[in-house]
Amino acid sequence: MDHDVDISAAKVGIAASILLLGLRTLAAQAFLLVIPLAAGVGSVVYLINRPDRVSNLVNWRSRRLETASVTLPKSVAQLLPTLTFVVLAGFVVAIHRAGTRTNLVYLLTATVGVAILAQLLFVDDGHLTPAIILFEILVAGTVLRLAPLYVTPGYVGIDNWTHATVFIDGIVRTGSLGPLAESKYIMAPIYHIIGATGELFFGSTRDGLYLTLGLFVPLSALFIYGTGKLLIPERWALLATAFLVFSEQFIRWGMYIIPTSLGLALFLVVFYAVTRIFVGYTERWVVALLLAASLAIVFIHQVSTAVTIVFLGIATLVAVTLGLTGRSAFEGDRTAGALGGVFLVTLVVTVASWANTPFPGQGTFLWTEISVVQEAMSTKAGFLNLASTGSEASQMIGGPVETGTLLAKTVPYIELLGFGLLLLAAVVGGLHMLGWKHVPDLTYTYLLAGGGLFVAVFGLSLFGFRALLPTRWIAFLYVSMALLGAIGLYYLSRSGHRRVVLVVFVLVSVGYPTSMAVAEKATLDNPVFDDQFKRFAYTEAEIATVDTIREMKPPASGATVASDHPYIGLIERYGRYEERAINLELTQKGAATTADAVIYREYQSSGPVTFHRAEGSDLTQVPAAVETAVCPPDWNVAYANDQAKICTPTGGTP
Repeated sequence: MDHDVDISAAKVGIAASILLLGLRTLAAQAFLLVIPLAAGVGSVVYLINRPDRVSNLVNWRSRRLETASVTLPKSVAQLLPTLTFVVLAGFVVAIHRAGTRTNLVYLLTATVGVAILAQLLFVDDGHLTPAIILFEILVAGTVLRLAPLYVTPGYVGIDNWTHATVFIDGIVRTGSLGPLAESKYIMAPIYHIIGATGELFFGSTRDGLYLTLGLFVPLSALFIYGTGKLLIPERWALLATAFLVFSEQFIRWGMYIIPTSLGLALFLVVFYAVTRIFVGYTERWVVALLLAASLAIVFIHQVSTAVTIVFLGIATLVAVTLGLTGRSAFEGDRTAGALGGVFLVTLVVTVASWANTPFPGQGTFLWTEISVVQEAMSTKAGFLNLASTGSEASQMIGGPVETGTLLAKTVPYIELLGFGLLLLAAVVGGLHMLGWKHVPDLTYTYLLAGGGLFVAVFGLSLFGFRALLPTRWIAFLYVSMALLGAIGLYYLSRSGHRRVVLVVFVLVSVGYPTSMAVAEKATLDNPVFDDQFKRFAYTEAEIATVDTIREMKPPASGATVASDHPYIGLIERYGRYEERAINLELTQKGAATTADAVIYREYQSSGPVTFHRAEGSDLTQVPAAVETAVCPPDWNVAYANDQAKICTPTGGTP
C-alpha cells in the first residue's frame, strides 16, 4: 500500500464530512449531523496522532496484552469485576420485583457496561485477567437479555408471534413442516426446526426458543473475540466483543428472537472464518466452517443471506485482485480459491433456493424481490425521500408525544451518541488499517464491506430506497464497526497524545454503554423515552383481549378488527386475523371504520401509538379523549378488562 494512503484518506474524510454536514440544512434527521461529525472528528483524531505503523503481524500475535495508556488505581481495578457481578445480581432482583425493565434497571445495565469497558480501557496488564473479563461479558450479555424476556408476557416484537405461535408450535403439533408450506420459510426452516426441537425438549415454546437461540445469540459474540485475537492483542479483542455485546442492535436481536437473530449469530462465524483465511490459516476445517455457516444462513433468513453474499463477494474480489497483482500477504492462490469456492457455492444455492421459495400471492421470492426493487427504484426513490417524510407517514396520526420539548429534541442525539462514538473509533481503526502492510487483503475487505453496508443502511435510505430493509442490515454493520473500533482505540493507546486518549476513553467507556442501554432498538419491551418510542411488548391483559376477540369473532368468519399500531401486529399474527387486522381510522368525531370490532387499550391514551387519518379528514393529531374517540359512547362494549376493551358498532353483533 501507498505509505501515505491513510493520511490522504483522513484528509478526504474531513472534506467529505464538511460537505455532508450541508445536508443537515435540508432535513432534520439527527443522523445527518451525527454521522459526518463522528467521521470528521475520527479523521482529525487520527491525523493529530500520527500513524504508528506495525508491520510485523507475528509480533502482534505473540503479545498477550497491551498496557492501557491511562490506568486506574490498583484498589479500584480489583473491585471492578466484583462490581460487575454485584450489579448484575441487582439487575435480576430489580427486574423481578418490577416485572419489566424500569429506569433503575436501565441504569444498572449501563453500569455493567461502564464497569466492563473501564476494566478494558483503564486497568493495567498486571491487574487484568482476560478470562475473567470474557466471562463477565458473556454472562452480562446473557443475563441482560434473558432476564427481561422471562418477565415479559408472551414475546418481544411482532414477527416472533408468527414464528413462535404459528410456525414453531405448528411444527410440534403436526410433527411436520406443513405449517411453513405457504410461507417463504419452507425453504429456510432451520430456525423453526431448532425452536421446535427446543420446545419438545423444554416443554414450552418460550423456553424452547429462549434456552436455545436465546442463549446462542449472546454467546456467538465469542466469534468476534476470536476474530480480534487474530489481529490485535487480547485486551482489544475483548473490547471488540464488549462493543458488540452492548450495541443496541445486538441487544435488539438477542431479545427480538427471529430468524434475523440466528442469521446475525452465524454471520459472526462467517466473519471469523474469512478473517482467519486472510491471515494465512487456510486449513480445511476453516474452509468447511465457512461453507457450513454460509449455507446454513441461506436456509435461515433471506436478508442475512444477502448480507453474507455481499461480504463473501467482496472478500473474493479482493483476494483475486490482490492475488493476480502479487500483493496478497499470504498464499494468494489458496486464499482466493477457498473464498471463491465458498462464494460461488453459496451464490448458486441461494439463487436455486430463492427461485423455489414461495411468496404468498406473488409467485416466488426471487422474482418478487426483483420486482419490488425495480418498483422502488422507479417510483419511490428520490433525494432526501426519508422514511419519516413519505406518503405513508403523512397518513398517520399520533406517534411521539410533546415533540417540541427540549428533551424530545435531544432524544435522537442521546440515542445516536453510542453509535457516533463507535463510528469515530471505527474511522480511526479503518485509517490505521490502511497504514498496515501485512494484511492488505483483510484491510480492503473490511473497509469495502463496512462501506458497502454503510451505504446500504444510510446512503440508499437517503434517496428513499428502502426495498432492501436497511433496518435489518445495520446489525451486520455493527460487526465490522465493533472490530474496527477496537483497532482504532488500540492505535490511540499506543500512538495518541495522553490528553486525547483520556478524553476519548472516558467518553467511550461511559457514553457508549449508557447510550446503547437506553436506545430505542435496545428497549423495545419498555422504552426509556416512552413518550417518543412505541412499546413492542404486551401486557397479560392486552394478550387476553386478543384471545377473547378470537373467540368472539373467529378469524375464519372473515371478521375485521381495528386498533392502533403496533397492537394490530399482535391481532394480525397471534390473533390470526392477517390482513383483516387494520389500523383504525379516526376523524374529528371519532372512529370511522367498517370493522366488525375495535379494540381500545389504555396504552393508546399514554403511549406514542399511531392511527390512520380517515380519508377527507383534516385531523392532525389523536383526540385528547382517546378512549371516547376509539370506542364512541353509543357503541357496544362486548368485553372489558382493567387495561383494554372490545367495542362493536351500534347495531353490530357483540
